[in-house]
Amino acid sequence: MTNSTPVNINQADWSQTPPAIKSLVTESIKRIEQLEAQLKNLPATVGPNSDHALTDDLLAGAKESLVGHLLVVDDNEMNRDMLSRRLKRQGHTVAVAVNGRDALAIMQQEAFDLVLLDIMMPEMNGYEALERMKADKNLSYIPVIMISAVDEIESIVHCIKLGAEDYLSKPFNNTMLKARIGASLEKKRLRDRQAAYIRQLDIENRRKSIELEKARRIQLSLLPTSPPVVPYLDIAAYQETASEVGGDYYDFSVQTDTKLLITIGDATGHGVASGLLVSMTKASLLASSETDIMTLTQKINHILNEIDLGVQLNMALMLVELTQTQPGQVTVRACGGGMPPIYLLRTNGDLDEFIIGGLPLAITKEAHYKITEFDLTSGDVMLLMTDGLSEMFNSDREFLSFDRLIAGLTSLDIQDVTAAEMIDQVAHIGHDWAKGHPIADDVTIVAVRVK
Repeated sequence: MTNSTPVNINQADWSQTPPAIKSLVTESIKRIEQLEAQLKNLPATVGPNSDHALTDDLLAGAKESLVGHLLVVDDNEMNRDMLSRRLKRQGHTVAVAVNGRDALAIMQQEAFDLVLLDIMMPEMNGYEALERMKADKNLSYIPVIMISAVDEIESIVHCIKLGAEDYLSKPFNNTMLKARIGASLEKKRLRDRQAAYIRQLDIENRRKSIELEKARRIQLSLLPTSPPVVPYLDIAAYQETASEVGGDYYDFSVQTDTKLLITIGDATGHGVASGLLVSMTKASLLASSETDIMTLTQKINHILNEIDLGVQLNMALMLVELTQTQPGQVTVRACGGGMPPIYLLRTNGDLDEFIIGGLPLAITKEAHYKITEFDLTSGDVMLLMTDGLSEMFNSDREFLSFDRLIAGLTSLDIQDVTAAEMIDQVAHIGHDWAKGHPIADDVTIVAVRVK
């Protein structure tokens, strides 16, 4: 079994080597020679401003790509000793195992860069050991070069199918051995770096998820925990966000025993920036003592413009004031800009639509707003919503659209239906259209029924 260790490949052996193996060996040797030349040409000191400067990790990676901690698995003591000495002369550290079972036990205790695994062994042969390695998530990442006196294509194919990195036939040439090991170690270094990068990304993503969850909780605290109890109204609200931090906003403020203010808004897009705009809008509302909704709208617009959010971030907002004028009679005054229409479902089956004209807030200080006024009577239902519902997609990437939404609203029966039940019916119009397709924008619906 003893074999000489010539510097060059034996020509007789080389002439009998299959073309695919020749190509692999040639490329591996060429790569090894390139790396060795690069290492020899590295300057003694590398300064941060040098034309030859290399980062520490790249320099370390280039130097380490040719050496590693190897495990030699062979039941023949002479083969183990001979191969171990060759590998140590190449700069590797080496551990040995006498069979596949012994190798698996050692690998549970030590970390290896490469395993050279004999096939024909007692107790557990190389095929079985390789299969068990690749089935173990803690060992599957270790590259394996199979070594065997069996030089049959069926054996080579079987080993590759099981997950082997390469295959060497005994007796093997020292140069070919060095090339194959160098190529395998180089690929493992690249995989290790990729795995480390993915782990770092995972850590960063978890950190961001925690921050987003905190932001989501803060935003949820801006929304009312439940609608207010108003004797002459039945009120319900619904919100579904497209991301951790949504850009939709709604709120209620009981002004007097007979007056309620509802605010509903939609910041551009969704996410952290939109959530921040929602926070600023609510802060502006809380800080103002203005009771006239048109003046209040103009003041909030002025504040958001003063902050200079940029043209790509604005706030569609609508203030809706409901005042009971007599039992079963409510006057509605609405002001704002950029929001979808207000829909009224009347007890006689009619559907009224009121478009509240005006620019979204935070676009320009010069924007002007006006009041739209109408009346509700007992049994009427008023629906306020953001555009997320009408913009729900189906699997064919088609919008629900306002036309289909209106058709769905017209078909609803509002007799003896609570505000919460109305919310469910309206939300189902969108979800029946989407059929499980995820929402692309936040969806907010507020329903008000006059008692």
